[in-house]
Amino acid sequence: MHVRIRIFGKPDTVVVVESKLTKIDQFRRIVKEKFDVPPKLQRLFYGGKLLENGYTFHDYNIKLNDVIQLMVRAQPEESPKNKTDTKTDKTKVSDGDMVEYKDAVSTLYEVGDLIDVKDRESGAWFEGKIIRIVYDPDIPHTPDANLSSNDTSVLGHSENSDQSFDTENDVENKPPSASTNGDSLPKAKSKGIAKYFSRTPKIAWKKQNELNKSLESKDDRDVDAKLLYKVQLESDEDDSNLYCKLKEIRPRARNEVDPKDLKVDQIVMLNYNTDDPHEKGHWYDFKIAEIKKFRAIYELIGTLYLGPDAVPQNDTKVRVFDKILAIEEVVPLAKRTEEYKKIMVTAPEKRSTPLNCLTCRDDEDVLCKDCGCYLCSGKEFPDRIVLCDECNHGYHMICLDPPLMELPEEDWYCPSCKRDPNDVIAPGAAKQTKKTTKTNRDWGRGMACVGKTKTCAMPPNHFGPIPGIEVGMCWRFRIQLSETGVHRPPVSGIHGRDVEGAYSIVLSGGYEDDVDHGNEFTYTGSGGRDLSGNKRTAEQSCDQTLTRENKALARNCAVNSISEEGGDAGDNWRNGKPVRVVRSYKMLKHFPKYAPKEGIRYDGIYKVVKYYPEKGLSGFIVWKYLLRRDDPNPAPWEPGAKEYPIIYPDGYLEAEAEKKALKEKNSKGGKGAKKGSKKRALRESNQTTESESDASPPVKKRKTSKVIKTKATKSPKTNIASIFLKSPNRKSPRKKDTESKLSEEEMAAIKADTLNEKLWSECLVVCEARGKKEFVEYVTQMFLCIICQEVAVTPVTTPCLHNFCLSCLRQAFKASGAQCPCCRHSLIKYEIEPNEELKTALRSILAGYDAGKK
Repeated sequence: MHVRIRIFGKPDTVVVVESKLTKIDQFRRIVKEKFDVPPKLQRLFYGGKLLENGYTFHDYNIKLNDVIQLMVRAQPEESPKNKTDTKTDKTKVSDGDMVEYKDAVSTLYEVGDLIDVKDRESGAWFEGKIIRIVYDPDIPHTPDANLSSNDTSVLGHSENSDQSFDTENDVENKPPSASTNGDSLPKAKSKGIAKYFSRTPKIAWKKQNELNKSLESKDDRDVDAKLLYKVQLESDEDDSNLYCKLKEIRPRARNEVDPKDLKVDQIVMLNYNTDDPHEKGHWYDFKIAEIKKFRAIYELIGTLYLGPDAVPQNDTKVRVFDKILAIEEVVPLAKRTEEYKKIMVTAPEKRSTPLNCLTCRDDEDVLCKDCGCYLCSGKEFPDRIVLCDECNHGYHMICLDPPLMELPEEDWYCPSCKRDPNDVIAPGAAKQTKKTTKTNRDWGRGMACVGKTKTCAMPPNHFGPIPGIEVGMCWRFRIQLSETGVHRPPVSGIHGRDVEGAYSIVLSGGYEDDVDHGNEFTYTGSGGRDLSGNKRTAEQSCDQTLTRENKALARNCAVNSISEEGGDAGDNWRNGKPVRVVRSYKMLKHFPKYAPKEGIRYDGIYKVVKYYPEKGLSGFIVWKYLLRRDDPNPAPWEPGAKEYPIIYPDGYLEAEAEKKALKEKNSKGGKGAKKGSKKRALRESNQTTESESDASPPVKKRKTSKVIKTKATKSPKTNIASIFLKSPNRKSPRKKDTESKLSEEEMAAIKADTLNEKLWSECLVVCEARGKKEFVEYVTQMFLCIICQEVAVTPVTTPCLHNFCLSCLRQAFKASGAQCPCCRHSLIKYEIEPNEELKTALRSILAGYDAGKK
């Protein structure tokens, strides 16, 4: 088995490991020898997971030729650059640059105003407060020399706005104990851990990477469009670093609208939960189109505006469970009255927010495992509740066994999520029971154990040839047949379902009753053998039955009904369902004329002429099937048939070369080797060539003394070297696939799809350079729906020239609005219509790819 190691900025390197049972500790030592990186500094990633010591490749489901990312841990260095500069107000953004903000004066807002802030992801409005006004650092500005005395005083007040604001009258920022008067009571400390996490979608405030530099200013005096407003959210307890533009804020809504006074085309702000409309959610802008009144509830139908660009969601039904607020218009500072100034700094009644815990509905007097202690369900002492970093459940420190005395500084896992190094279980993997029987065999070395590295785009229940697979193509291992879709099962000889039929079979000489005449052969059904003890094959021990795979193959015969007595299609045999037939090199022992010399070969389409039960050579009843070839392409043994080079797995030849180099390196020990090293070298050579024995007829075992000589002189060197040396029987250079060009019907279907002309031109270049097989694989990648990750079924081509499944695009419109899921291009005016030309082209190239799909 081999994998690829990827280091940033360098090409992938093939590394050979023993099997899927190789431990990560052993793999780190191999990486050290290969890249000279100490194990302590190695950070290995696979599939988004950090590989930990004590696990095996099988635990992480690492397969043949998979890529493992290697990152070298950097040594921490202390630097004086981490100190903050208090003299100049600079803010460090995500890319590492320092942005300096300069205080400014606004004509619309001032520090301390209570406002509503628009979320840059969901488009909801949240309660906030302006704590600072600055110039936009990305927009050049020139200071106004004609500032009035009032403006200068305001500027002097805002230069140090974070400290100079009137803290005595600032009721909003006072702690609960400091704002107690006769009219107000101190806010009770909330219980439980609901405030530390939320099961509803969290507010995600992303930092601005790019600021809009095209200002919509009519003259140079429009200063507010060049300003940024630093806002402190009321729901955020920490200091805010959120800078908003003018269009992202507005005065806080405080005037409630009676549902009786609502009018059509009126825009209001109301509460709505996008995930569950029956629960309380966030506050959005809503344009009323229709008003319905029930017994005690109003239902509004109209347009809900979501997202940062206010994407309209038409025909949205909202049941009014909360109050409706009017949208406030901003009043310039010069036109503000004393009464309005007091309103802008006086907080109205706090608006409702989504529930943190839907189980207890945020009732602090109700016992709840979701927002309290998972063991006792209590919510007391929230500061003594520790959260599990895996399941996010909370536990009282005194409820644990043994109890925790101090809060853990590092990651902490509850007893059910904690992993014991002595009892290793990979994330998502089942616990492996230890075998009582002792065996020296490593079950992780076979090619059938490495798993598939590719997936065929055709459906599993596809009858007939696979697009891009030509008659005569040959593969090294059975697992490659499964990846291409020619024959899915890596071990079974028949692939099918008893209610549909058989899709493909493999001739491997496993049954003594098989008779092969090339264009016609007798195939023996499966079953009747005791395969207990993980056996691959055994002698016939009982009668076969017409069930499962046997019944599936019988359904391919063109008869009216399936009978236990058998069936014969006669002259009507061509009307039966097609079966893909694959021959293995193992047939060389019995029928060498029609078997491939190496690997497994695809021989085309056959039809079942008849099926019948008969007493076999073993003395038991077996089911036999007569299959006859019905393929327009010539058979591989016929004159004029095209010859194809054998196809190896990706990286297989490089891995074999490295195995050979390692073996030669280990054999240089010479005379100083111990007695036991010869047996160990023999065992390693057998394990190295075990995968090669699948591709050539087996050789009889001999005594150890003779085996050592033959293995050392012939088998290892000649077998491995023959893969890389030019052989007169093997055609190494790849010629252009002239015989597998596209047909006139396929070319006409491709040219008819004018919307995807650019994509098809790229595919045709691949077809001319690499052949039809690579062309088909390229087409499956170019016309992949990014939503379902499959070839687009009933494809839809958007105006931005992206292709999706019809059903996938409709679901995406319901979830995120009328925008392209790929490039976020607005598709509000676009009506979804299938691209019939693309559908015809894909069906002509990938025949049957959308069978059974909607």
